[in-house]
Amino acid sequence: MSDITVVGAGFVGLSFALAAGRQGFTVEVFDRKSRPEATDQLSSNVLAINPASQDFLDSEGVWQEIEPEFRAPYDSMSVVDGNGTGVIHFSASESGLAQLGYVVDQTALLGALVARSDDCENVSVHWQSDADVAPGRSSLLVGADGAHSQIREKLGLRKIGFSYDQTATVCLAETAEPHGQCARQWFLEKGPLAMLPLSDPHRVAVVWSCFDSLAELEDEAFLSSLYEASEGEMGEIREVGPRSGFPLRQQHALQYVTEGVALMGDAAHAIHPLAGQGANLGFADGRTLVAELIAGRVEGRSPGSLGVLKRYQKKRMRENYLTAFAMEGFHRLFTSNELIVGVLRSQGLRFFDSSARLKQIMIGAASG
Repeated sequence: MSDITVVGAGFVGLSFALAAGRQGFTVEVFDRKSRPEATDQLSSNVLAINPASQDFLDSEGVWQEIEPEFRAPYDSMSVVDGNGTGVIHFSASESGLAQLGYVVDQTALLGALVARSDDCENVSVHWQSDADVAPGRSSLLVGADGAHSQIREKLGLRKIGFSYDQTATVCLAETAEPHGQCARQWFLEKGPLAMLPLSDPHRVAVVWSCFDSLAELEDEAFLSSLYEASEGEMGEIREVGPRSGFPLRQQHALQYVTEGVALMGDAAHAIHPLAGQGANLGFADGRTLVAELIAGRVEGRSPGSLGVLKRYQKKRMRENYLTAFAMEGFHRLFTSNELIVGVLRSQGLRFFDSSARLKQIMIGAASG
């Protein structure tokens, strides 16, 4: 019998399992996928990792396992209203940070987490396996099995949500102009476009959330659309890699926990990727739950104690809801084509850009 059973060996489930295992809890992880293979190629599946998440991964010995070419720092950010005249520039130096964050290859991160989990005697990962969730298997069952969580549905933990009717198209691109370690985002009427810097100064990861389908465009048409949407800021878009896409939804579980069960990551909350905060919220879930399990152990409580789990829920649900509401607000604000909204939006962005204090507050919140 283990202390904790985790369903889902993604980056949220594995990072939590490793952190809990290193604190002395015995953890079993189950996933239907095959064990991920090591990679030597950059992919378009990237995560924006903030300083708090980077510190968490560093403390668990994961960060050092990721090769530098798969974790590119960015020290500035540009946010452009593509439908108006407003622009905001952020820089790490404004808040005394070395970086605003990192763009991390998801496959490389998973490989690092798997390697560290292999070395942790308290963690065992079962690949291509359904979870054994029979009574008595463990004190705590953690659902980290994504937005379509079977654990959440099986236990009847209700959720609310809706589709954005958008598809996020992702790919790698080569640009004529160097990115200068700046993460760029253009808010367009059709949806936000992000170009995230990679370790090569002329390569970026493209995340374009759009109401129109971009998967069927020929490469030349896509290159032209990408150049136009980015206002030529990166110069000629010389090349794009294979494109893939996924539909966008926002959803939130109305209850994260019940006796002996906790949800985390996308199983508990899924948001629009326009600010790149989804992964960071999932890592924060894991950090918080481990902290509450440690506190519960000191109090003589089991990991599945409802009182312990409710403290986790109280701390995480508020922040996750606020972030979800903020992302929805940004999405509605920047996709509106109402003239008065556009004027106020541009004026607001210019005011925000002129206020060092407001930018420090936002950077602080985004840093975790």
